[in-house]
Amino acid sequence: MRATWDSLAEAYRPAAVSHQHQIPLRIFIIVVLCAMLGWRPTFAFLIPWGAAAMAAQLVEYGALRDFLKRPAPGRAVAYVIAADVLLAVVFGWVVVPMWAIGTPIASAAAVVLATGSVLTALMGAEGCRAAFVAAVTPHMAYMFVLPFVSDTAQDRMAPYYVIGVGLFTLVLGMVFAWSRRAFEAERAARRAAEAQTAAKSAFVAMVSHELRTPLGAILSGAGDLSRDAADPQARDKASLIADAGTMMRALLNDLLDYSKIEAGRMSVECLDFDPRALTNDTVRFWRAGAKAKGLSLKLTGGRNLPPWLRGDPVRIRQVLNNLLSNAIKFTAEGQVELAVDARRDGDGWVLSLSVTDTGPGLSPEQLPRLFTAYDQLGADTARTFGGTGLGLSISRDLARLMGGDLTAQSAPGGGARFILTLPVPEGVAPAAPEASSSAPAVFTDKPLALIVDDHEVNRRLLDQILRALGVRTILASDGEAALVAAGDRRFDVILMDVNMPGLDGLDATRRLRTGGPNARTPVIAVTAGVSPSERSACVAAGMDDWVEKPFQVAALRSALARALEPVGD
Repeated sequence: MRATWDSLAEAYRPAAVSHQHQIPLRIFIIVVLCAMLGWRPTFAFLIPWGAAAMAAQLVEYGALRDFLKRPAPGRAVAYVIAADVLLAVVFGWVVVPMWAIGTPIASAAAVVLATGSVLTALMGAEGCRAAFVAAVTPHMAYMFVLPFVSDTAQDRMAPYYVIGVGLFTLVLGMVFAWSRRAFEAERAARRAAEAQTAAKSAFVAMVSHELRTPLGAILSGAGDLSRDAADPQARDKASLIADAGTMMRALLNDLLDYSKIEAGRMSVECLDFDPRALTNDTVRFWRAGAKAKGLSLKLTGGRNLPPWLRGDPVRIRQVLNNLLSNAIKFTAEGQVELAVDARRDGDGWVLSLSVTDTGPGLSPEQLPRLFTAYDQLGADTARTFGGTGLGLSISRDLARLMGGDLTAQSAPGGGARFILTLPVPEGVAPAAPEASSSAPAVFTDKPLALIVDDHEVNRRLLDQILRALGVRTILASDGEAALVAAGDRRFDVILMDVNMPGLDGLDATRRLRTGGPNARTPVIAVTAGVSPSERSACVAAGMDDWVEKPFQVAALRSALARALEPVGD
């Protein structure tokens, strides 16, 4: 029986939303009728009818609100359907005394009002049979009995009227059946599209996770070769490998960001940041690339910038990196300019960052396609410059997530100009950090670490790095093996992969925290996902810190130092 109620509640939910939207229209009709005609003796019935209809509307509103706020309404759907019937009975009753007035105009007005109520109920049903029957049946009953509530019952045309109402009922049923099929097809298509988007996002996340594993080993190995190789030629080759790995990581990040944006799981943070430092550091990062192409990279404006703003500096820098990278890539000669400006807007600021180049510019045909994902304005662009075609699409989506926008236009005199506009509140300077000792190059007390990862490359890589840092290691290939190892001895720290088949890192950590020798051992999440929601999930599971894949030795050393730092009494 519970399944029946749940199924009915799920089918009725769209109708409930539609009925909520119809409340202002119904109140408007009640008020207009009472205000225009209620003062006349002939229409004295409108005042008590209006009061009763308002009361019935209030009952339906309460039932709808209670129904919609419940994640699993169950039997509550019965109360809201009963409220629909009550409202239809009370609201529709007005046609009876209106017909009884006896004039042709009054009779026509009664039929028009009843027909309008039926059509409104049809639209509000949203393909749900229960909602349709509950809202339409009282109005149709009134239409059938109207000829019999006054002297018109003796009218020889009354049977023809009843036949007409019967035909109208038949057509109404056919229209509802057609609309029901249309609604069901639309919802099925929406569910299929949502499932396809979710599957694509899950696939991209899975591929990104799997590719980050060997990529981490490549970047770590290339870094070691670059530092340790005595031969300059070998160092150059190692540097080339590292650069290629860094580029691959950027492409992976673009794909992962786009999948999160599509799935509605992308979020932005609000932190205090120094806008001058952000823009200066970004331009400094790209200056070498511009110089290698013979371009001038300029930073202008910014004199009126406040010292601190609040926003997401990581995402702002990501957008600027995409814009400057494209500008340098597509400009053969001349210059690239980043112009910075800020203006007061109430208690906050509007930050404007524009990137202008002297490249080929943008044609009117290209502008509408500019922010389309995977569209690179022609096959020759993809062949010549490479890339995924996601950078600008992601950048505009990020700008809008932050409450602003990213627009493009042809620059005066040739070239292109991209303008990032963001509303940002004024920030405050962060408190000076407490003095702390830096992470040691080698842990001299030989701590014992448990490395948990389902991928052999990751386990070997972490093992090599930790042994080089003076950390003893024991390896586990999944969550179950980690629990077995953690039940035999106490570890100083545990490095736990989050995404593993079977028992994943989150569940393994939860079980660790229930008791045993490692119930209070620091657990560092080793994960490719570092969004706020993913970090919150790690913290909720009992993890103490995290390291992003593909990880850097410095970040791993710092996380270990935090985990192994002695805790004072």
